[in-house]
Amino acid sequence: MNSPVLQSERLCFHPWDPEDFPLLAVLHGDREVQHFLQMGDPPWDEPYLRAKFHGFLADYEAHGWTKFKVTDKDGIFLGRAGFGCFGPTGELELGYSFKRPLWGRGYATEAAAALLAWIYRVEPVDHVIGFAVAEHGASRRVLEKAGMSFTGIRDVDGIPNAFYRHDRPA
Repeated sequence: MNSPVLQSERLCFHPWDPEDFPLLAVLHGDREVQHFLQMGDPPWDEPYLRAKFHGFLADYEAHGWTKFKVTDKDGIFLGRAGFGCFGPTGELELGYSFKRPLWGRGYATEAAAALLAWIYRVEPVDHVIGFAVAEHGASRRVLEKAGMSFTGIRDVDGIPNAFYRHDRPA
């Protein structure tokens, strides 16, 4: 396993290893995890998920950030969290997905706060966006607890999403 790029109180953020694809496949094979990414559509198929995974590898290689593999301090896989480029605007976008049995333990909030503090140290961006399916109150609360401000509802692939923004601290 690659060394962590970032650590928080309970979490370690690692670049993905090429052999990590099965971890991502299990995470996104869970219909409950996927529900709030695409509102009840079937889980992503393997070719689509492999393309996402290779995008994570390429983002890290090119930028030093990605949607990182997240583990606990013992190396147990918990989910993914980090950054991607939001295609329609080119803005840096914070995102996260954790295994369903781990929901409600504060991992997403801890990850979001740690990642936002980290990105401004390593990247000259003036802000980061985040978004969640509008009806997913728990994910919206994560963004709010991380200090992001609500900017409005926008359509993403036919699904209403609540958008948030976090500005670089002064």
